[in-house]
Amino acid sequence: SLYLEQTPPLIESMKQSLVNQDWNLLHSSVHKMIPSFSIVGIDKSFEEMAKKIQAYATSSEQTDAIHDMVLTLDEVCTQACKELKEEYTKLKNSK
Repeated sequence: SLYLEQTPPLIESMKQSLVNQDWNLLHSSVHKMIPSFSIVGIDKSFEEMAKKIQAYATSSEQTDAIHDMVLTLDEVCTQACKELKEEYTKLKNSK
């Protein structure tokens, strides 16, 4: 439930910070997401992608690559939330 509470606002923060070119907020949002990847079973390659976003944000480099990576992380984390919510609902209903 903690992942489901914290991740959607972090996704929105990540996307908005990219739009606003707020590199500090982008770095912070992505940094907060990384530890949860392994906990919920997100592939290690997406953790590496998140670390690249952090590196771009730290150096304030805006490239097409950072935009694409943010969109990919958005999709992956949103899908993880959807799947986790389904499993969480099943668990709650089975009690």
